[in-house]
Amino acid sequence: MTAIDTEEVLALLRDVGAGLCVTYWRGEPVVEADDMMAAFQRISGAANAELRNELSVMYPSIAWDDDELDETILQGGEYWVCDAIDGAVQFLRAIPNWAMSLTLMREGVPVFSAVFDAMHDEMFHAVWGRGAYHNGARMRVNARADHYHAIVASGQPPFASRNRLATQLAGASLSAMLRDVAAARNLGPTSLQLAYVACGRLDAFWQYGEDGRNCIGGALLIREAGGVVTQADGTPYRLHSGSIAAAPPAVHASMLRRLCDVAEVW
Repeated sequence: MTAIDTEEVLALLRDVGAGLCVTYWRGEPVVEADDMMAAFQRISGAANAELRNELSVMYPSIAWDDDELDETILQGGEYWVCDAIDGAVQFLRAIPNWAMSLTLMREGVPVFSAVFDAMHDEMFHAVWGRGAYHNGARMRVNARADHYHAIVASGQPPFASRNRLATQLAGASLSAMLRDVAAARNLGPTSLQLAYVACGRLDAFWQYGEDGRNCIGGALLIREAGGVVTQADGTPYRLHSGSIAAAPPAVHASMLRRLCDVAEVW
């Protein structure tokens, strides 16, 4: 398997992120749906291509997740999963709350992940079996005992309305959790919210609907920071899972009971 230079990859993310920040500050809010899609394809596409091209030079044996990988690579090989702009809606509306995510998958498991908040120069990364880090310092999930009176977050994957059951569960679970917690928020980029759980800023995050590109790297961050990540029903979380529930161990157990109660109704 390919050995990667973590610092080299993080430096690449910082370089591409700096370019995105320049584009962000030069732009104006994009309002119309067609204009947003065109701008997203242009800006995110260029950043994604830059990352892909540079990584292919650094590590030519590692494939790229472009939805055309054969099953042999998906199950037994190595490939990058990338979202150059997680939180594209915020980026295009001139809201400074977006992030970049990059994950190395090996034999179907994330072994390296990085989430970079370029606007605030915060780099979160993790390596399988070697811990999770925030700007180079070791990070851990917090020590809360349960989700009651906690500060939690949730979200919706892109085009959430296409999945009717996920939409219903999202609404029902939020209503249920609001009875328990001090505050429930949607802070924008899914990957960044998971990073906030990993460093203890948030007590938990959950979401219904498949959103693997933005969740799989954050899942590694949380696991390496001492937390627990599963699907909302407690089954193992994978790249193409239909939900995610992530928190410190005791909070996860408490939150999962509430989410399972919700799911029983549907």
